[in-house]
Amino acid sequence: MIEKKKGYIQLPPLPEELDGGLVHVLWEYAKLPEAERTVTFKQFWELANADRGKAADDTEVYHVDPENVADFLESIRRVVAGLFREAIGLSQYVYEECFVKGNSLEEIMPDDPRTQEAITAVYMLYMDEQKTDESDEITS
Repeated sequence: MIEKKKGYIQLPPLPEELDGGLVHVLWEYAKLPEAERTVTFKQFWELANADRGKAADDTEVYHVDPENVADFLESIRRVVAGLFREAIGLSQYVYEECFVKGNSLEEIMPDDPRTQEAITAVYMLYMDEQKTDESDEITS
């Protein structure tokens, strides 16, 4: 739990490998006034626990002073933009290596197991899309 006492903020122990962008998001969250921190937590909790597709329609929206949460939201925007760039880059890499150059999935695998999982997931998405395209051609 984040503690805030007399001008100091105490973050809980964080994993050493935690991305710096996420640490910045936590830091900005910890700096929020108590009311905005509570409302922000409730909003993200509801979004995180909502069923897919239902979150945008049925999740209650809590209002906060935009000035108080601007730095926090900017931190989140930077993290999401970074994740988006990574996803696009990984997708392009898998497509080019496997579907343009003809390399196998095993040939392009790095040593990092987290990256292996991401590459495998992207590859499977391309394979599912390819199967969908083939079945569409058959039914046409």
